[in-house]
Amino acid sequence: MKVVYAERAKADIGDIYDAIAVENARAARRVEDRIRKACEGLSDFPYVAAATDEPGVFRLPLVRYPYTIFYRIDEGRDRIEIARVVHSRRIRDLGKAPGEG
Repeated sequence: MKVVYAERAKADIGDIYDAIAVENARAARRVEDRIRKACEGLSDFPYVAAATDEPGVFRLPLVRYPYTIFYRIDEGRDRIEIARVVHSRRIRDLGKAPGEG
């Protein structure tokens, strides 16, 4: 499956990078790389993460960093859409992806 990023997810990743880079650009690159590798790894194992209460939406918490990736599987188009990447503390309900607006 092909992995694509929603505009909101791209903005999330950029915001995460910017926030960390204020203190340490090298650390920011490591975190961004880890997020992108986790996203790209979903192409081989799309159902590895926990399903949310929203149909077709899954959540993948990163092991080493406090971020969670929310994504959709679109089997008809053979793709995975990364919808959001958020700090785990911002997640209020594990059954729902944070707002995408």
